[in-house]
Amino acid sequence: MSVTKVKGQKVKQLLTFVDRLKSDMKKTVRNLARRRQPTQERARETVNAILDAVIRLLRRGGSSSITTNRVAAAAGVSIGSVYQYFPNKRAIFIALHERHIAQVDQTLQRKITASADEPLDRLVAHLMDGMIEVHAADPELATLLDSEVPHRANRAGEFSIRLHRPLREALKPHARNLGGPTKLDLRVFLLANMLEALGHAVVLRRPPGLSQRNAGLEACKAILAGLQS
Repeated sequence: MSVTKVKGQKVKQLLTFVDRLKSDMKKTVRNLARRRQPTQERARETVNAILDAVIRLLRRGGSSSITTNRVAAAAGVSIGSVYQYFPNKRAIFIALHERHIAQVDQTLQRKITASADEPLDRLVAHLMDGMIEVHAADPELATLLDSEVPHRANRAGEFSIRLHRPLREALKPHARNLGGPTKLDLRVFLLANMLEALGHAVVLRRPPGLSQRNAGLEACKAILAGLQS
């Protein structure tokens, strides 16, 4: 066998090894990013205790204060328990957002169900009440999630995307007064984005002297005007 062929085979073997190494590294990264999901009640209690501890640390020192050792100490669990469910700090932040998202979605779905036979203005009022309810329960935490905690990893979790379908079903009975069925998706897009922005603003960013109630009423008027324009 010629020297050239031998060199060619070695190069080929080396390239194959590098490709396998890259593949193994990608699998390792995916495994690190994937956190174990709690299935039993005790495991869910542990996860909630860890997340509650993170919130206490956020209140005291912001996101820079979060380390796995501090989280374990604040939660009263071992460092191994933290790593069992959260391979890194990013996974903890994602879990915090996921828990908040679940609370928002459950509240708004309840409001949609309650306003199934209501006129459009009552539907919008119910939805705004839901946004206020879920954020006013702990405005400090809502502010921390909005400003201190790095946001979700992908666009699929965005408010207007994940709630498009239920909001579309809620607006469907009112389609005729909103430009017809062909404009329904546009109206849902407007509703979702105005509801998210104004709902946060009513609780977290209203000016001094403006009550939450009046801010909510004016926000509803703005949303209705946008939908009916």
